[in-house]
Amino acid sequence: MKINKTASRVLDILSLFAADNEPISVSRISEALKAPKSSTYEILETMVAKEFLEFDPNIKKYKLGIKLFEVGTSYLSNTDLIKDTRPYLENLVKRTGETAFLAVPSGEEIVYLDKVEGSSSIRTTASLGTRLPMYLTGLGKAILAANSDEKITEITKDMKYSPVNENSIKDFNSLMKNIRQTRERGYAIDDREREEDVYCIAAPICDYSNQPIAAISVAGLVTRMQEENAKEYSVYLINYAMELSRRFGYKESKLYFLYAN
Repeated sequence: MKINKTASRVLDILSLFAADNEPISVSRISEALKAPKSSTYEILETMVAKEFLEFDPNIKKYKLGIKLFEVGTSYLSNTDLIKDTRPYLENLVKRTGETAFLAVPSGEEIVYLDKVEGSSSIRTTASLGTRLPMYLTGLGKAILAANSDEKITEITKDMKYSPVNENSIKDFNSLMKNIRQTRERGYAIDDREREEDVYCIAAPICDYSNQPIAAISVAGLVTRMQEENAKEYSVYLINYAMELSRRFGYKESKLYFLYAN
């Protein structure tokens, strides 16, 4: 496959903005691309002319432009997964008062695609587009648990475990123990493993090939997500995850049917 150098650099620039999530100078972009500043500047100015980037003269840095917002909005409105899942997230919020999320797997990480805030909104760093390691989130563990042990080993083979606090999973053996518990329970739990005081329950969405394509979750303050509440909410969560899975061709009677003991 022949890759066009300029097109590749444009995409690398957009990926850099996604990673940094803040305005960036031409020097920083040139450095990251290992490209001359002059040619980098020409690409950036073309992207500004096409409204994919904007230049802020006050700080002398570039930021994402309106065209990218339009493209992103078009993507979201035409993505069946997001459109199909949104009513279920809204129903989860109505039933629980907590915040509901949708995420998809991307290598050893998850990417947050949608979020519906409840009346008791929580402070969380998980905004749309955020990437997080699977082992640090209920959503990620829900997805992992729907894979075979062999597939989990493959997905996590290069994973670097960097525990955020004493509740975080610290190694592969601890992860697999947690996954076995998830399969037996029927849903995954994140008990303050990444964010202090936040408790989350999550379940996978599987497709016709029995593979997890996404996960949905309910998250709230641990003081509100008592054991009784979590069990009640898990019934709604599992039912909605099953309904969504059936929309994508899943035929089994349980979410973890293939791998649960």
